[in-house]
Amino acid sequence: MGIDLAARPSATAVTVIEWGEGSARVSAPRGGWTDDELVGLLMELGPDDWAGVDCPFGWPVEFVRAVSAHAAGEPWPGRGQEQAGYRNGPLRFRRTDVVARELTGAWPQPPALGWLSVVVARWAFIADEMNARGRPIDRTGADRIAEVYPAGARRLWGLRGERSTAALVHAAPWLEFEPGARRRFDEDTDAYDALIAALVARAVAQGSTTRPSHPDLEVARTEGWLHLPHAGGLAGLL
Repeated sequence: MGIDLAARPSATAVTVIEWGEGSARVSAPRGGWTDDELVGLLMELGPDDWAGVDCPFGWPVEFVRAVSAHAAGEPWPGRGQEQAGYRNGPLRFRRTDVVARELTGAWPQPPALGWLSVVVARWAFIADEMNARGRPIDRTGADRIAEVYPAGARRLWGLRGERSTAALVHAAPWLEFEPGARRRFDEDTDAYDALIAALVARAVAQGSTTRPSHPDLEVARTEGWLHLPHAGGLAGLL
């Protein structure tokens, strides 16, 4: 399953891929998902189901520390540092974002001090609801629900052009789309990102994505961790 999470339900898309012998059947995307619907969807994941969510699972540790210090009237953690560098570095980006930059050559959207922070807040509510219902989420992606980065995955898979199912089918001819689904993916960028997220979820299930190293594991449990597929083609997913 791939989820392209947005601040608004109208811009949130979900698609599902069913994997079989020699093929992968892609369901038509659906948009307009509310918080309660997403919670219900994720709660229904079976033992062999995996979900890739296009949304940071947490904020940078330094951002949280700075906001908490300011709220409490304590010294600003960046005191004595060059402020532009502090604001555009550890306040905006997580450790996993730095790793993603090294692997893909591009920065992901920062989860703090920008528009994406609102989406992270939406995910925090969804994750809390799931925790309250007995399904806590491992922010490292080790338990079938993983944070993914469709733009970075496309770079690593050589899909650098426009969002196009033609490019996907060329690289992965075993993809089978429901009637009319390809047109919807081609016309809706949110749906297309959900499709890429579902493909990355398959890579996560196979163990063929970036994982936090031992030194990064503790911070990943707080900030979240971006799962990027190993460089190369899509052929290995089948």
